[in-house]
Amino acid sequence: MELLVPETPAAASRPAPAYPTLGESWGILGWYLLVTLVVGVPLYLILEKAFAWPLGVVTILLTVGTNLALLGFLRWRAGKRWLPLQLKGQARPGLYAALPVLVLAAAVVLSLLGFLHLPNWMDSIFQKMMKNPASALVAVAVAAPVLEEALFRGVILQGLLRTRRPWVAIGQSALLFGLVHFNPAQSVFAFLLGLLLGWLYYRTQSLGVCMAVHALNNSLTFVIVRWAPTAWQKDLPLEMFGSAWAYVGAVVLAALVLAVVLWRVQRTTAPPVWAPSAVAADAAPAAWEAAAA
Repeated sequence: MELLVPETPAAASRPAPAYPTLGESWGILGWYLLVTLVVGVPLYLILEKAFAWPLGVVTILLTVGTNLALLGFLRWRAGKRWLPLQLKGQARPGLYAALPVLVLAAAVVLSLLGFLHLPNWMDSIFQKMMKNPASALVAVAVAAPVLEEALFRGVILQGLLRTRRPWVAIGQSALLFGLVHFNPAQSVFAFLLGLLLGWLYYRTQSLGVCMAVHALNNSLTFVIVRWAPTAWQKDLPLEMFGSAWAYVGAVVLAALVLAVVLWRVQRTTAPPVWAPSAVAADAAPAAWEAAAA
């Protein structure tokens, strides 16, 4: 006669983990690559090669098509573990007014990456896109910020924040955000920007804030590439400021402004009530990962 082992109370009461867990977030990177190959590559070959559509228009369709396909697939895969996207959160209206200052300050600080001389494998593609500036602007300043923030902050980070320490969740989402750019010059910048966006989402729970920051950052990049291409191509950022002292002063001032804005955000927001404590975040991941398997 078969013996039935009763389920322990702990196992019976343990809720299903939010989507995704840490392991599943790495899986999303694989799904991203697969969807890019299955959806993105055929779209590119058909539209750009066969029909000779402008690269800017093709980029919009590729961005929208691949990201929507991936989000739809992940929504189906997550089932009841899917968390609704949080557009508004607890961001105050005054924060949106400060976002241009925040983005400009962050851009000046991150210009230090220019000293690394990282290869830019996408430079020729950017130059081709600039031949159709209107479509390029829509692609980089509208389609990409909305859909990428929905995926990396709205899905990945929100899920990880339910089961991991905040900086683990923020760091993981930023790392994946950097990796999917597949371009050294962009990937390092995207990782650091992802840390900023992740912290803003953690404090405000607002995708709207993250989308706005992302859009402003991409718009600033578009303006530089479109109207100051020689400055964009300079080897060292300090050449844009005329002297080393002027550049150092600009970076220091930008860092102070950035710190003040982030301090203000911290003072006017609170961590989400569902964020795990340090003890729970250390003890629970193995159980949650097993439950998600």
